[in-house]
Amino acid sequence: MSAAPAPGAPIVFDLDGTLVLSEHIHRQTWFRFFDDWGARIDEDTYRNRFVGRRAADALPEVDGPWRDTPLEELVGELAEHSTGLAEQVRPVPGATALLTALAGRGHRLAVVTSARRKYAERVLDRVLGAAPLVGFLVTAGDVTRGKPDPEGYLTACRRLAADPGDCWAFEDSPAGVSALVAAGIGTIVGVCSTATPAELVAAGAHRTVPDLRAQAPV
Repeated sequence: MSAAPAPGAPIVFDLDGTLVLSEHIHRQTWFRFFDDWGARIDEDTYRNRFVGRRAADALPEVDGPWRDTPLEELVGELAEHSTGLAEQVRPVPGATALLTALAGRGHRLAVVTSARRKYAERVLDRVLGAAPLVGFLVTAGDVTRGKPDPEGYLTACRRLAADPGDCWAFEDSPAGVSALVAAGIGTIVGVCSTATPAELVAAGAHRTVPDLRAQAPV
């Protein structure tokens, strides 16, 4: 593992929790959904089954009262609610400056998110002001299997025409870090906004940072 990305190396970012502080709106969306269905979901189940994952992957794994409702209907309801709250999220400290610096140094950038495209594009544009810097955006609708499956990150590597082992990546959730490990990403940096350093290292992160300011390698 190198101390800094090689010149022009491709770099991949998760979105929620990595580039923006958004767990509060996703928690609000999920627990509103649980309350509407009269479902009791404890904190451990929420963190282990839902955080950092696509609703389309998480919901079928939990035996809730929604099980007989079409999955796409449920996912659409959740996406509509979170998109409506998108402009309440805030950048992770240093996020926009880091993206700007990396793009200026010739690094090819991609974002891989468990969110839907409308939400992700709104956040990249209106919250981060970084949409022109990101060459490729892989969202929930672009894959058939979400994190911790590596499909999203492998899709980003193909679009970047990059060997996964040559890439750097930034993630905040254990599910996302596990996806990066499975994809064979060369250097994995855990951003400690929603999980502890120990949790991210246990999932496979090579190093951790509290945010994306000066201590993040550039």
